[in-house]
Amino acid sequence: MPETTPLGLPGQSAGLPTVPLDKGDDTQERFRYQWAMGVLLIAEGFGTTQIQTLWCEYHEDFLVEFPDGALIAVQVKTIDSENALWRLGDDPLDLSIHRFCDLEAVHGSRIGGYEFCSNAEPYVPGISAKKDATTAKSPIRLIESCRQAGNPAALYEPSKSAFEKLRSKIGCPANILLAVLQKLRFRRGPSLRDYDAVLASDVIPTLPGCRHLPGIACRRLRDSLIGMVQTACRVPRGGLDGVLAYIASNGQPEVSIREKCIPVESARKVIASLLQPDFRFVDCGLAVQPEGSPGRTGVLQKKLRNAFLGPQFEPLRWRMESAEQRLMERALTDSENFEALASQLTGTVLTICKDAEAEAYAIADDKTKGQHVYAQVLHGLKHVAANNAQKVFNEPVDTLMGVAGMLSGECRFAWGVPLDEEAKNGT
Repeated sequence: MPETTPLGLPGQSAGLPTVPLDKGDDTQERFRYQWAMGVLLIAEGFGTTQIQTLWCEYHEDFLVEFPDGALIAVQVKTIDSENALWRLGDDPLDLSIHRFCDLEAVHGSRIGGYEFCSNAEPYVPGISAKKDATTAKSPIRLIESCRQAGNPAALYEPSKSAFEKLRSKIGCPANILLAVLQKLRFRRGPSLRDYDAVLASDVIPTLPGCRHLPGIACRRLRDSLIGMVQTACRVPRGGLDGVLAYIASNGQPEVSIREKCIPVESARKVIASLLQPDFRFVDCGLAVQPEGSPGRTGVLQKKLRNAFLGPQFEPLRWRMESAEQRLMERALTDSENFEALASQLTGTVLTICKDAEAEAYAIADDKTKGQHVYAQVLHGLKHVAANNAQKVFNEPVDTLMGVAGMLSGECRFAWGVPLDEEAKNGT
């Protein structure tokens, strides 16, 4: 431990360790556990359970929506002790049932089930348990009694007393509480100690395309999916939507509702994009040079005119010269890695440009062809800058278009309509 640790170790008594009093880290871990349970629910949507959408922190911790419009409300709770059991009378359990009752009173016809998900199991009496006071604390016993009885008046002791005690504590009508208990199920999740490892080793490999992922890739994907659920659980405030937001009928910004929804198909696309490897170009001496080449600007102007893109010369020249300066700055500040950066930028931009030319090969009219190629190049570079920024070292689209101008000025790209001398040489 460094000697400069501010204020020394917290919670020490005469230099000896004590139980930490700061619960901040513990609270954050419990939130992460909840988000991990959201990932588990999404994972079910890729299996036999036909889940359509997961709503996060919307009415409940999670609201699972099925294609037919049916819903399941999920509460996630954790307990510190390894061997603890949930009993009737435990405040977190009773209050969760209370929340379910509030939901049932308004939306009961659409909600097909309520689930209490935790790292701990509910108490189930052993066969030797005889005391009513003991068995009455079992939520599983009460649930089964409610299903068999059909109405509160038909309950037998000790379930009848347990039912009335719970109803009195949470203050809800007997018929609503009965309906909730009949729909209620308990789910045991992984422990607080190993849920991260369980997700990475047992859950991530079951997702589409993830069966043979190495361990480190599984952990990265797990963290990305937990982050996706975390984002949906929070109230978004960024962007214009968050700054100037319409207020919904519940008094909350509309964006705070819209962004809480994770469709399973959207999650599938996120997983596919996270699995997509980045293609890296090697240094083969073909990268553009930031200091430029003689006549590069003049050649660019000729090529643009030849492709009927003359009006694009001025903005492209601005971008090209700015890109040259930007690359020179990166060469000075990170000379050790600049060759790899230049090769990657050149390879990425040149392949997008050449692909655009290839796609326009069948266009006979040169004027139409040039405009089509320019639009395709711009679209392709915008897409890579927005969706795969690490592939181009987070450079903006203006830098990438500038590199395209540099490549054109070096006679390596012709906007679909090569100059006469290039056509003769087959370039």
